[in-house]
Amino acid sequence: MSRQARSVIWLTKMLTDYSQDSVVDHKKIIDELSYNTRNDKAFAVSGRVTYPYLNSKEQTKPRIKKTQIKEIILGGGQNLLSPERRLDGIIQNTPNLFNNQKK
Repeated sequence: MSRQARSVIWLTKMLTDYSQDSVVDHKKIIDELSYNTRNDKAFAVSGRVTYPYLNSKEQTKPRIKKTQIKEIILGGGQNLLSPERRLDGIIQNTPNLFNNQKK
């Protein structure tokens, strides 16, 4: 089964559950409807599609400064991030990010 077909099934199930019960248990749906794959990646598009979004002002000049990240993630929250995600990887692989720094 293709990733796209699996994603359509997940979305359909989530919308059905929401319309009937006003609740969606996305983890359960993905686990039960994985069709013998253990990959949670549901959607991928080429750079040709994403480039205009990634080249936006918000992406090239982020609103949150590097020094503000430690103010957002406190109490070891950085340890809960998945390193395969780009932002998570940057945060996790910036050695002195959570050391005391002058504001």
